[in-house]
Amino acid sequence: MAIVLAQSCAVFGPSRIEAPCDDSFEALLSPARVGEGIEIVGKLRLDLSRGRVRGLMRIAYSPGEGMARIDFRHSSLFGALEEDVTILAGDSLVIYDRESGEYLGNDSSLAFVSDETGGALEPDDILIALLLAFPRCAEMRSVSVARSGETWRLKADWRDRRIEMRGGNGRGAHEFRQCFAGGAACYTISYGEPMVASNLAYPRSVRIRKDNGNEKAIFEVIEIKPLTELSPIFDGGAVKER
Repeated sequence: MAIVLAQSCAVFGPSRIEAPCDDSFEALLSPARVGEGIEIVGKLRLDLSRGRVRGLMRIAYSPGEGMARIDFRHSSLFGALEEDVTILAGDSLVIYDRESGEYLGNDSSLAFVSDETGGALEPDDILIALLLAFPRCAEMRSVSVARSGETWRLKADWRDRRIEMRGGNGRGAHEFRQCFAGGAACYTISYGEPMVASNLAYPRSVRIRKDNGNEKAIFEVIEIKPLTELSPIFDGGAVKER
């Protein structure tokens, strides 16, 4: 498989290749096939500094809209604590709390997520972590791609962090590591083998782990299917910005 990068990117392996970035580059990185849209349902477990959260998560992604809708519902034993949250991620990031009827706009959402992760994030970082979008070639510097047999490794400076992706030919990425500038935090994201259904594909699991910390997230996929019409996000109730 040819490895294709942006015009300013250099590729190092058995030979040196320079070519425009196109669909072949995304095919190299991604184990996902989303067609005109994909719905992904699974179980999410979050281990955070303030406690553990478990629940069901649904991801709905439409390439045409370039946005993902993420619905998460959690209820503790006997319903003492409930979380019912929708996240919109794409060109902007919005977090909507269905329980309170309040939402965080783009700036407040980014500030909240950055505080939790220890790094400055962009609105589309969630899409990229989920392999529904990819680091744009034009944003990467000091790029190298090494190939060994059926495996490959990409290293680059991207935005305000150093990234490293590892994967296999025809399988896409199975590991994505990001270290933020100044040693703020490093995260490793691991992807399971692809699940295939209805001519769609997505990793069976996504695991995010923070270096030198107990924080982690594990998403285990139950089902993938073509995207159908979703219920409205704001369902007519009182909604206000927090």
